[in-house]
Amino acid sequence: MDNEQKSQGPLSGVKILDLSAVVSGPMAAVMLADQGADVIKVEPPGWGDGVRGLGASRNGISAIFSMINRNKKSIAINIKHPKGQELVKQLAQSADVLLQNYRPGKLDQLGLGFDDLHAINPELIYASINGMGEVGPYAGQKVYDYVIQGISGVLDAQSDHSSESASAHSDLSMVRTIIYDKVTSLTAAQGITAALFARERGAGGQHLQLAMLDAALYFNWPDLMWNYAFKGDGVDYAGDLADMYEINQANDGAIVSHRLGADTSDYSTEQLIDLFAQNEIPISRANRREDVLSDPQIAALGTLEEFEHPRAGPMIHPRAPMRFSKTKHPEHLPSPDLGQHTVEILMELGYDMPQLQDLARAGAIA
Repeated sequence: MDNEQKSQGPLSGVKILDLSAVVSGPMAAVMLADQGADVIKVEPPGWGDGVRGLGASRNGISAIFSMINRNKKSIAINIKHPKGQELVKQLAQSADVLLQNYRPGKLDQLGLGFDDLHAINPELIYASINGMGEVGPYAGQKVYDYVIQGISGVLDAQSDHSSESASAHSDLSMVRTIIYDKVTSLTAAQGITAALFARERGAGGQHLQLAMLDAALYFNWPDLMWNYAFKGDGVDYAGDLADMYEINQANDGAIVSHRLGADTSDYSTEQLIDLFAQNEIPISRANRREDVLSDPQIAALGTLEEFEHPRAGPMIHPRAPMRFSKTKHPEHLPSPDLGQHTVEILMELGYDMPQLQDLARAGAIA
């Protein structure tokens, strides 16, 4: 076996403490784990990450948790307990990255803020995700994706501006996915790898601060906000980019394409795809969600992988999207049970079983 085949991913050897929960932080961390980073997920004893119980599940394993926490280890630490805080500090001493998405100032109150941990590990990259930023009237507000959808303007972009009621709030429509949680995750993962690269060039550790609101506006601006990008007169305003697309009915489903202004209902989706492809016009079937599993292009790419979860049984996940020619992705590991690796990780720090039992009795670990 050559070195390329032995590779455990481009981030092999990078150690990450994931103190985040729900989606914005854990999904950023799983992107790094999928690329070979050693990610230790720190969860509160008893209930763990709240997303463990969200949505579709089997045998206590939720689909969303399984996806965004695969390839990680789980350690159950009560970070509100002084001994639990000490454990996090010990883990941070040898970590490359700490990722957290608590509201601003929460971890500082527990002695686990950037200044506290940078003092014991100057090379640590400390990534903080929050909803609205560190300052301003909403800085301390608890935030979920729908809140960012509301403030970012995307609900207006979802509405029908051709109708007479376009200026009314009654036509606003939510995006039916947690779009800004996931946009923030992508942004955080890229920022962390950039900081790792800068550290290799001598920058040392640093504090990365990312607001979901900032990530959302950066994501929206190129097209959704192009009519608001200029100040002053002389602007040639335009309709939304999405106004150029449409969904057209076929006799066995629907397609998406540029606006056609034609009746396509007598044609099959296959006929339309062939016809448009011959004329180099972008087109696709409008897949229902169940159709995604059998789409021939998705199958050809090998995007969806089947695996056996030890508790949830057979599952399907998308593979990590970036393909590296040399640093191959590590083997897929299922999401961990709460505290599955607590003993293993702390014994690596030098704790023995009597000490671990004492910590458990004190309520610091589980």
